[in-house]
Amino acid sequence: MASLGPKKDGGPNVEFFQAPESLAQFDQIRVWLQKNCKKHVQTDPPTKEGLAQLVIQLIQYQENKLGKNASDPPFLRLPTLFYLCQILSRFL
Repeated sequence: MASLGPKKDGGPNVEFFQAPESLAQFDQIRVWLQKNCKKHVQTDPPTKEGLAQLVIQLIQYQENKLGKNASDPPFLRLPTLFYLCQILSRFL
């Protein structure tokens, strides 16, 4: 499996999320979405690559707005696992 090591700038590890092992896990999410959320995804069904990009963009957004190098961050940065689980659970 691809290295999960954090990047020094706090951004997402893109290689990890684009690795075949990670994409296989996103494929399981894609299948679940297509099965349980037909009404929301039938016009534009998600792809495993698209879901991986969504997670990468969410992590990067969090780093840009809440990270240690953010100008005037509104509050402390949330743990990534909590942040992603809460957001994805709202969509699932």
